[in-house]
Amino acid sequence: MNIEYQIASNPVARALKIVGDRWTILILRDAFLGRHRFSEFREFTKIARGTLINRLDFLIEQDILHKVPYNQSPLRFEYKLTEKGLALYPWALMVWEWETHWADQVGTNMPSVLIHKVEPHHTLKPICVCRHCHAEVTYKDVERIHDPDIQTREIENVVDSISAQRRSRVNTLTDSDYRLGHIIEIIGDRWSTLIVASVFLGLSRYDDFHQQLGIATNILADRLKLMVDLGVLTRNLYQQAPPRYEYKLTEKGESLYGMTLALRQWVLDCFPAMGRPYKLIHTACGNDLDVDVICGECLHKPQAGKVGFSA
Repeated sequence: MNIEYQIASNPVARALKIVGDRWTILILRDAFLGRHRFSEFREFTKIARGTLINRLDFLIEQDILHKVPYNQSPLRFEYKLTEKGLALYPWALMVWEWETHWADQVGTNMPSVLIHKVEPHHTLKPICVCRHCHAEVTYKDVERIHDPDIQTREIENVVDSISAQRRSRVNTLTDSDYRLGHIIEIIGDRWSTLIVASVFLGLSRYDDFHQQLGIATNILADRLKLMVDLGVLTRNLYQQAPPRYEYKLTEKGESLYGMTLALRQWVLDCFPAMGRPYKLIHTACGNDLDVDVICGECLHKPQAGKVGFSA
């Protein structure tokens, strides 16, 4: 089956239609940090006013945020996370952990360390575990099995929607809140995320990316170079004449898998009609893969009100 179809009918691709945009990720970052007002989003994300209005309206439409009045005259609203929005917290923790581990620490631009505020307080290292055997899940622990009898009820043309999106980098040195600036270079651009997802599905060569994903050659070359520059992929020569290259995940790239699984689980839990176009099998226990995000030290599921940051 065509990889484009598999990705388009993939729960992760369904999630990226909602959260796979750099401005949306920054808004969600601020919402989880306790920032809820329009002025706060503007201050800490530097989003243009019209873009911010558009993204907030979209998140309300998707039932991720809802508006709550906090002032009557003049009427003013706060934007609070819904139950579905709060269910993204495990994914947000995995995103934050990846940034903490992999972001370049230049000057004072360092991501905050997560603190689990349960007694005794301790550093929170979120890990992705199998719901059945409770063992930590990594990229190498999962077998993917396509089931042709499972059809998705909603096949979305993700590639077409992505092609209309332009990539504009965030200047992490001048933003009011630089946190998550590095990971946004990857997951805040849907073409980049689509390429990484396709590597998880087995693609590795330029011609395969171009054929299966339908990405314009200039965009494909740009995103592959970006992923190599960011250390997510390696570029290896496999043919001399003419020169041909293949792209493989680095350790840094493989470490994106936990947040990918957490995002997939969010869709499976919150959009059950989405269906599963293929099975992921946890090879350690042989069960269909469903995951939870837990604290690696105390082994409990972190709650939004029980997580803070180091000074």
